[in-house]
Amino acid sequence: LQALETVVAATKDIQAVCAAADAAAQATVGHSLFTVMRLHKDAMEVERLYSSEPHAYPPGGRKPKKDTAWSAQVLKRAEPYFGAGPDAIRSAFNDHATILALGLECVINVPVVRDGVVVGTLNCLAGPGQLSTLDVPHLEAIAARIASAI
Repeated sequence: LQALETVVAATKDIQAVCAAADAAAQATVGHSLFTVMRLHKDAMEVERLYSSEPHAYPPGGRKPKKDTAWSAQVLKRAEPYFGAGPDAIRSAFNDHATILALGLECVINVPVVRDGVVVGTLNCLAGPGQLSTLDVPHLEAIAARIASAI
């Protein structure tokens, strides 16, 4: 986390900040896919600012998140989401076919909160059994450190 804090303090470059967050997440919990999304609250869409796998999930892509259980939990109540298994992926994500085709069956989505307002999400995905609820606090610590950059 110290390296992440150094990058956040040194630059306003969102790609550099997100890459440092990616490295911190990889070092603490591990993952196969790491993304950072910005919330466009009026449209209830999230926009991908960063992706560790830009061929499958390029930066700039948007996902609608209006009126879903996931959006109520993560974007409105600012609560993390943990999902494990294909059914959890299918129930939360419209692009579940792409996620599952990449062999990703575990997900943690952590709200990025600035001044008490959700401004985005930090997302880690991995293969079956590779993430757990015990990883959530580590990712929340990373999300808190990048909030000023989102």
